[in-house]
Amino acid sequence: MISFFKTNIQTRVELNKIAKHLNNLLLGATWSVDLTEADKILRIDSSLDKIGDAVSLLTKFGFNCENLRNFYAPSA
Repeated sequence: MISFFKTNIQTRVELNKIAKHLNNLLLGATWSVDLTEADKILRIDSSLDKIGDAVSLLTKFGFNCENLRNFYAPSA
């Protein structure tokens, strides 16, 4: 599943503040935050549904995190 979230992460320093926690939460997944995008999009590509966990984690650290869209890969 690929999920996109609108966040208010503004700087590399803020991103570094949560990176370790996202890495721990999203073991085996890939994620990124586009700091150049107006909506500071967090993209998560994971075989597991981590939407609620990602929103909770960012909220815990004082960031806004709004799920925008999810794409599910078809079963093989």
